[in-house]
Amino acid sequence: MYLVHTELLNRKAELCIPRNLVDLLRALAHPDDGVEHVVVHPHPEQGVTVGIYLLADRLMDAEKTAARLCRRAVAEVGPLPGWRVGRSEAPLLAPYGLDSFDGFGHLEGLVE
Repeated sequence: MYLVHTELLNRKAELCIPRNLVDLLRALAHPDDGVEHVVVHPHPEQGVTVGIYLLADRLMDAEKTAARLCRRAVAEVGPLPGWRVGRSEAPLLAPYGLDSFDGFGHLEGLVE
């Protein structure tokens, strides 16, 4: 299971985050997306960070799935028209340049 943070951005003066955003995102998830849990962290005047826990074979697949789910939400017919998707990455690995991490073999030299 992976935790992926995906930014949903909206710079409108009056940011209105739907109270049921978690439920909306879960409803947009397809059964094969592997979504297990969704949390939302608001950021005033910017948007929200969506934490998506999902099952995937590789981190890169999890990040792509989370971004795809959020793109469904901001699509013209989605529940968040006018919003846009920002970064979609694992929160603890991306700052270390491991955005395409797919196994511990890539950690040589980084882990003692």
